[in-house]
Amino acid sequence: MKKVLIVLLAICLLLANVAFAEGVEADTEWLKGKDITIVVPFKAGGSLDLMVRAFLPYWQETSGATFIVDNRPGANSQVGTELFFTMTQDCSIIYCGTLTYVSGNILNDANYAIEDFRLINMQQMDPTTLTVLTDSPYQTIQELIQAIKDNPGKIKCGMTAGGAGAIMMYILKEAYDLDFKVITYDSGNDFRTALLGKHVDFICGSANGDLGLGDKGWPLVVCGSERNVLWPECPATDEIWPELGIPASLGSCRFFSTSSKAAAEYPERFAALRKTYEEAFNNEAYQQLLKDNGQYAVSGLYSPEESDALNLMLNTLIFDNQAAFDEE
Repeated sequence: MKKVLIVLLAICLLLANVAFAEGVEADTEWLKGKDITIVVPFKAGGSLDLMVRAFLPYWQETSGATFIVDNRPGANSQVGTELFFTMTQDCSIIYCGTLTYVSGNILNDANYAIEDFRLINMQQMDPTTLTVLTDSPYQTIQELIQAIKDNPGKIKCGMTAGGAGAIMMYILKEAYDLDFKVITYDSGNDFRTALLGKHVDFICGSANGDLGLGDKGWPLVVCGSERNVLWPECPATDEIWPELGIPASLGSCRFFSTSSKAAAEYPERFAALRKTYEEAFNNEAYQQLLKDNGQYAVSGLYSPEESDALNLMLNTLIFDNQAAFDEE
């Protein structure tokens, strides 16, 4: 019943936003020469930050605005997210977040709700991986799981607290009675650096993010119902554990957003952000960049209505697996 209600709520949200958007003319003149702040609630150099910085030159070209990245890390993104909601809500401040961390903080009584975000686009859906160095003694996911069983409390897993990896490892822990040591880091860049330095035995990464390891690391498994095009030799979770029901959508879902308040009070400005964003996303040079850096397979252009509905349904997935965050 709960899931049915969530789906109905998502449909209502979709219809409400469609009605809201009808007849709104984009005020693109407002953007020209305007300084727009992008709040990124993680340190520079992580997957979200890199996504933002790679995109902004194209958005600046289509909008005529100057985009300023404001990195505000801390507390699994809560510091930057709460700061965003204290700032002027007139569409001149944009938030770029990762859904898992936003939802995890909402579970822990954050001062905002999922409905407070009005997405410009859910830009990336990057599936979770379990990843090792190429010279690791564990060359298959079965070998890694067996090593954890044989060495309780000794095998070290690197992840960001509050991330999708926490859900995946919770599911595996419950299924196989695993005892491993979790070491948390502030960003994907940090835990990949730890893996390269052999401070951890494996990481909960992401398909696109792990490309940053070059030829020094590879995933043993990728979340999904079928193999990921970025790692075609790597099995999908449904191949290995079809009985566990690991959600195929489990991963780093990264988005651009204003607040619902700003979008409602300044609909012409929100429409301008969306219009110029879409033009930038469809830029041939940007599409080629996505192909060159491996992000094409995890990137997509959704309408604000589709993005909001997707955000709500993914938030439900996190709430359904909240026990994973209780154990961190």
